[in-house]
Amino acid sequence: MNPNDGEARHLTMRRVARNAAASMLMVAGLAACGGGSSVGTSPITPAPIACASSTLSSADGYAIGACASTKTGVFLDVTGSVAIPAPVDSYILTLLFPTPLQTYDGSTAFTSANLASIYGRDVLGALQGSAYEDPLTSAGLPPYTALTDFHNPCCYHANALWPAPQLQYVGYGTWEKAPGSAEGFVGVWYGSGASTTTVVNLRPGGTNRVYRGYAVGMIGPDENAGAASYLDSMRSFSAPVEIVVNSGYVVSGTIGTMLMFERYDTSTSPPKVLTSTLPLDPVNFVPSGSTIDTDSGSLASAGGTGASVDTTSSNFEAKFFGISGSIGDELAGRLRFRTSNGLIAVGSFGTQWVP
Repeated sequence: MNPNDGEARHLTMRRVARNAAASMLMVAGLAACGGGSSVGTSPITPAPIACASSTLSSADGYAIGACASTKTGVFLDVTGSVAIPAPVDSYILTLLFPTPLQTYDGSTAFTSANLASIYGRDVLGALQGSAYEDPLTSAGLPPYTALTDFHNPCCYHANALWPAPQLQYVGYGTWEKAPGSAEGFVGVWYGSGASTTTVVNLRPGGTNRVYRGYAVGMIGPDENAGAASYLDSMRSFSAPVEIVVNSGYVVSGTIGTMLMFERYDTSTSPPKVLTSTLPLDPVNFVPSGSTIDTDSGSLASAGGTGASVDTTSSNFEAKFFGISGSIGDELAGRLRFRTSNGLIAVGSFGTQWVP
């Protein structure tokens, strides 16, 4: 595989779109040569075939169904959970899809034998963590299921506002499921890590507690796509996150500059991660509700010259993680947003209290 091919090395979801597009070109070519036409010499190009997920858009979904033939995506309500049986290289991903897609339901276990850093899957945006894939192949072609975790990232390959925190009580990241070349799914997760001490979700005391960390996720064209969409395929992103907490509740927060992974520059040793900036205004957390252990609300643009997020369809949830003696030292969650330049995104974040 060409090490300079960022699409082939990094995001297999983009390979799904590329492969399906190639198939559609072959079909179109047959029609143009007369193989699919019975009306004289006029070429007939088949209309893109909608994917099963295209009609399952959910206002509450924190996953995306990506259709290769139409180059579109929709929010999906996929129930995803990750169990972490052991502290190192041990995960069990369980996915429950909407009824028409239930054939994809099931659990996938990942261990050190599934580590997938060979072609850069462990970098989302500019943040590098750990990545796993089953089955593990050098090319990463479908079918496969994959998982990333950023609780213990090695580095942020850009000018970082603050160091990526080494989280002790919570993991966070993304998952992918690509059953074939026509359609794929991406989502996010966060949850308690394996620990010898019981991890609790209790709210901390105190005022003006500041939490800092990073968000990672996937972003791509929405269900309308077309010329209005800034991107024509799924991309990974990362961004700094700062959240302020008073009396155990989120009162404000900001997602900073979002960077998308582009490719590896192999002219340097070691290879250098190259990124581009997503032209999106900084995003604010707008808390609006809470349960016993979870805060939630909408996302809103902080203003600027870039694209904005649609507040009515952009949401977040956050939960505290800690142990006795370190109550609420970490704060993690998930988010989803829709932009004014034709994109939808899902992400997860992990932050740590900065005393």
